[in-house]
Amino acid sequence: METASLEADCGSDLPKPRGYCWLPTLKLEAGMVIARPVVGATGSRVTMHLAVGGRITANTIAQLANKGVECVAVVDENPPEPEVYADIVRRYEARLHEIFGPEPSESCRDLLETLIEYGPCQCR
Repeated sequence: METASLEADCGSDLPKPRGYCWLPTLKLEAGMVIARPVVGATGSRVTMHLAVGGRITANTIAQLANKGVECVAVVDENPPEPEVYADIVRRYEARLHEIFGPEPSESCRDLLETLIEYGPCQCR
């Protein structure tokens, strides 16, 4: 898959872009590549399964919307350079600390740590 080159060592301690981003289903475009498995379900019955690497079509978007799938991870064809991404990460973490405050509760601290670990993820 194309994202393999994004995982290569850049020779620095700068964070590397994930190689994918999450988009609302209604912002998807035909031709985008699925980066994480997509499963649509009604109750406990799986009604849709899309594999990583598949190309999205107009029909796919309609089916996703019909199944109530709200967002999909797609390959970011144009990820930022590591230095730019490092700045995005710094601003993201600073904003999270503003939101959660200096002493978040235990349950909020777990969420904060998860958000920081996951990192920013956005398509450009």
